[in-house]
Amino acid sequence: MDKSLLYAIVTASSAAEGSSLNLEQNFKLFDQGVSSEGKTISEQLMNLDLLDAYRAAIKDAESHQVWSGYRIKLLAAKVFRNRSFESGKVNDEDVLQTVCHDANEARMHFRSLGEEGLRKVASQICKTVSKADLWPEGNGLMGRLLANMIEFEFGLRPSIDSKIKIPKADNAIRILGILAAHPRRTTADLAQEIGISDKGVEKHLAKLKKNGFLRRIGPDKGGFWLVTGSQTKL
Repeated sequence: MDKSLLYAIVTASSAAEGSSLNLEQNFKLFDQGVSSEGKTISEQLMNLDLLDAYRAAIKDAESHQVWSGYRIKLLAAKVFRNRSFESGKVNDEDVLQTVCHDANEARMHFRSLGEEGLRKVASQICKTVSKADLWPEGNGLMGRLLANMIEFEFGLRPSIDSKIKIPKADNAIRILGILAAHPRRTTADLAQEIGISDKGVEKHLAKLKKNGFLRRIGPDKGGFWLVTGSQTKL
C-alpha cells in the first residue's frame, strides 16, 4: 500500500478518537520520529500503535488469513499497546465470534457479494465492534481497522467515517505525501515524481487548497506548502 494513503488512514481514524495530529505531523512522527509541539505523548503513541496495527492487518489481508478471535486480539494488542487495560480480554466473546463468522462468510462468497456487498459487511462489522464495547475504550479504532481489513483483502479503497476525510484521488494523496516530507517541491518536481502533466498537478493542488488540505506559505518562488488536513471532502 502507498505510504501516503496508509498515513492518511491512520490520521483519519485516530482523529475520530480525539487525536489532534494532522497528516503532516504524522509524517514527521512516523518517518523521522519527530514529536510535534503541543501534542500529548498519549495521542502520539495512539497514532504509532495504530500504524503498527494497520501494517499487521494489511499483511493478514494480503495472506488471506482466516478471521478468529485470537487473530483479532493480536491486532487489539497492537492498537492498545499503551493503554491501561488487558487487550486480550473482551466483554463479550459471543460478539467477537459473530464478527469473525460474518467476515469469513463474506470472504468465502466474495464473488457473489461483489464490491457493494463486501462494503456492507465491512460497514456492519465496524458498527458492531464500535457499539459493542468489547474493550474499555478505542472500540471505534478497532471497528474501523477490521472494516478496512475486509477492504484491503479484496482491493477496495478503504473507507473511514471520521472528522478528517481522505482524498479520493490517489495522485492527490501522493502529492500530499510528497509535500508533507518535502514542502518546497515545485509543480514540475511533483509532475516528474508522480508521472503526470504539470497541468494535472496544478488541478490537484487547486482542489487540495480549496478543500483545506494544503496551504501555500509565502510567494510562488521561495515559499513552501503546508499540509493541514481537512474537515471537508474532495
